[in-house]
Amino acid sequence: MSLIVTGGVALAYTAGVIGLHRWAVWRRRHRADNFPALDWLDWDTLLAGSWPAAPPRTEPTGPAPRDGGPPPRCLSVAPPEGREAAHALLLRLVQQEVIAAAEFERAGFSGGEARWLAGLSERVHSPRAVLDRLEAQAPVSAAEAYLLEWLSLHHAVSPLSVEWQVYASKRRLSVALRRFGDVPALYFARAHAASLLGFTQSVLDDLGRAVFFSREAPFYVDAALSMPFVEEQRPPLARACRDAKSRSGGDRLEAAGE
Repeated sequence: MSLIVTGGVALAYTAGVIGLHRWAVWRRRHRADNFPALDWLDWDTLLAGSWPAAPPRTEPTGPAPRDGGPPPRCLSVAPPEGREAAHALLLRLVQQEVIAAAEFERAGFSGGEARWLAGLSERVHSPRAVLDRLEAQAPVSAAEAYLLEWLSLHHAVSPLSVEWQVYASKRRLSVALRRFGDVPALYFARAHAASLLGFTQSVLDDLGRAVFFSREAPFYVDAALSMPFVEEQRPPLARACRDAKSRSGGDRLEAAGE
C-alpha cells in the first residue's frame, strides 16, 4: 500500500510540475499573442537558386502569400524575357496551389529545381512526407535547412515533445548557421523555435539578427512590426524597423517622381 501511495504522490508531483511549466509557457506566449508572424515563410529564401534575386531596394508588390507576410521581392519584378510562364507558376506556388514537378519542368526549370519546387507545393497537403525526405539527409542549402525546421516546428511538435523538439531544432540550426553563414531565414527559424516555449528574449535576439543580416528586408521588418511585444520589449529594434519602413516609402515616392 505504501508503494501505491508513494507512486501516486510522485505521479501527482510530476503532473503538477509539468502542468505548472505548461501554464508558464502558455502565459508567456499569450503575452506575445502567440508570435503569429513567426509562422510566415520567407519565399525569397525558398526560391533562391530557382529564380533570380530582386535588386536590394525592390518593394514587395502583388498578392501576399497564403502563409502570411509580404509578397516575395523576387517575384515583384518583371520576369526575364521568355520566363513569363515560369513566373506565373511561382506565383501560383506561393498561393499554395498543388503543382507537379512535370509542370515546373515544362515551364523551363531544371530537374533539380522542379523537384525542389514540387516539394514546396507538396508541403501543403503532405507535409510529413516532405519532412521525412528532408530528415533523411543533411541539408545541402540554407533553404533546405530552413524548410526542414519550418516543417518540423509545425508538424513534429506535440505537447509532450515540445522541449525536445525545440532543443533539436536549435541544435540543427546552429550547425546550419556555421555551415551556411548568417542567413536571415535561419535566425528567423531559431526565433520560431524559441517562441514555442515562450522565450521572448531569445525570440527578440534572433529576430533582430534576421533584420540585421537581411539588411532590413521587408519580410523581416514587417514580421517585427506586426508583433506589438517587439515595441514593448525591444524599442530600438522596433524603431529601426519603422525607420526602414519609412525609408522604403520614401524610395517609392522618389521612384514615382522620376
